[in-house]
Amino acid sequence: MVPPALRVRDFRLLWAARGVAGLGTSMLVVAIPAHVHAVTGSVLATGVTLAFEYLPSLLLGPFAGVMADRWDRRRLMIATDLGHALAISVTLLAVTPETIWLVYVAVLGQGSAAVVFRPAAQAHTPSVVGTGPALTSANSLSAVTTGVVGLVGPPVGGLLFAFAGIGAVIVASATAGLLSAATIALSLIPI
Repeated sequence: MVPPALRVRDFRLLWAARGVAGLGTSMLVVAIPAHVHAVTGSVLATGVTLAFEYLPSLLLGPFAGVMADRWDRRRLMIATDLGHALAISVTLLAVTPETIWLVYVAVLGQGSAAVVFRPAAQAHTPSVVGTGPALTSANSLSAVTTGVVGLVGPPVGGLLFAFAGIGAVIVASATAGLLSAATIALSLIPI
């Protein structure tokens, strides 16, 4: 039996976009600090990277829902996906210990985009599926997908880094952001 939410075209697009965007983001959790450590050999620089990865949640988290409520959610999700792709691409320039500060800038930008994307996508769901069983189904599918992506993404990013380098991880993550933006752009509900 097909869950009620999956019968709605725009939810399928939103669900796919959220899954792809989440995978692109979660692949960075292990790969970015590993890259910083490989370039600098510094545990301190690696720790600073981890701090910068979580700083957007701390600073923007309380306000991200307000932004999602005040702005066009569809456009906000597309903009944050594009911002993710652009910001994380800056990491490709950080190839020496002297340029590692670019990683800090990249993870701040990428993390900020991810923090704003999540509540916009969550708040957009009722606009797409309505209420009742379809909303319950949509929330369940979204929660399972978020959990699976959060579990699978970091090891995939770590393996990709180990076998192909940071460039492959950045290309995969940026591509995920672009795919998510394109998928959301295909949806018809502009709220």
